[in-house]
Amino acid sequence: QVSLLLDLSGSGRTTAPTIMPSNHFKLMRNPWEVYLGDCGVISKYLSNKPLYSRWFLPHAVNVYLRAVGQPAFVNNPLLGLIINIALYLYQWQVGLGCLLGGGVATITELILGLHPWELVENGVAPFNGVLVGTVISVLYPVVYDVDRSTGMWMAILVGSLASVFFCSAFMNFLAKVNVPYMALPFNIIIVCVFLTLQPKPEPITITARTFNASVSWCGVGRGILVSMGQVYAVNDVVPSLLMNLAVLLSSPLLFTLSTVGASIGSMLAIAILPESDYYQIYDGIWGYNALLAMAAASCVFFPFSPVALLAGLVNTFSTVAIQAALRVNMDKNQLPVFTLPMVLSSLIILLAAQSRTGRCGAPLARTEVMSYPEKQALQAWREAKKSVYQHCNQHDPCAPDEVEKV
Repeated sequence: QVSLLLDLSGSGRTTAPTIMPSNHFKLMRNPWEVYLGDCGVISKYLSNKPLYSRWFLPHAVNVYLRAVGQPAFVNNPLLGLIINIALYLYQWQVGLGCLLGGGVATITELILGLHPWELVENGVAPFNGVLVGTVISVLYPVVYDVDRSTGMWMAILVGSLASVFFCSAFMNFLAKVNVPYMALPFNIIIVCVFLTLQPKPEPITITARTFNASVSWCGVGRGILVSMGQVYAVNDVVPSLLMNLAVLLSSPLLFTLSTVGASIGSMLAIAILPESDYYQIYDGIWGYNALLAMAAASCVFFPFSPVALLAGLVNTFSTVAIQAALRVNMDKNQLPVFTLPMVLSSLIILLAAQSRTGRCGAPLARTEVMSYPEKQALQAWREAKKSVYQHCNQHDPCAPDEVEKV
């Protein structure tokens, strides 16, 4: 394809024809390369716009909306907007908390520049601030049966500001072993906030709770559905449906594996919990950590492959086990487990890597260039096939079917 730039300025000069890549127009027709997936069209449009200019606000909005989607591994401002709308539909105070936490983290990062630009542009740098604002505004009044107070809003403000510095510190530390900090800063901050704002214990009152000893499979299905909402501490079907839709539009593979993880976590909880606690399954409490663990290891930080899928399954099972262990102590201190189980397990699993080339497609190795899972997987499989070709050329003769095995 050849595009000609004509002389429209009257200077008498025309520019040379520009040769476009053969797959340029094919990619532009692929919605996952334009508006869905990573929404590359907005990134491309803002790429040559200076940050400290009249384009500061568009840059800030783009980063903030991407940060809203990042807790569910969605790097797309349009789909982040859908998730943001879902938070306001749940409770407007929660949407306000998200705006406060995410907005403060975004502005702080854009002004101070504590992260490389690629981590800012895709919303990774401020997304812990989004979680601080959202989860505190949801869980603080629920866990302690109190109203949202000025102290809570101040905690969101200070916590989201601190999250940017925590993220920068963990980035510098964990980059040495090539492991992402994920939601570790958020978990540290929110545990400190909850312990600080925790009201004085009142006299213990025993209340009777009726429950059905048999499993409600409709309830389990609801739990799997709202697990996506529980990533943002939202326990409601309609907002969760919108969030699931946003993840599906971002990446069908990500949505599928996230649902598999939520299903595994919910099913395992049936065997772990006493019948009186089955309501936790129906509320998605045992699905969201497993959902994140499965997605993180199987297709986000590792490119999708049979080995990555196995790593995701291992991560999911270990996350559920860690959640079961943590709840014993954290329940006594009136603390939710937040996303600590997923973070603790994933930090270990993501250190794994294949030292030898296997026969199961792309090797288990951290994704070098982050994108939506389908694109990452395709690039990794092409690299694996290319390495086999090179190996065959170096060690001739090579059986023709060696390449087909990859």
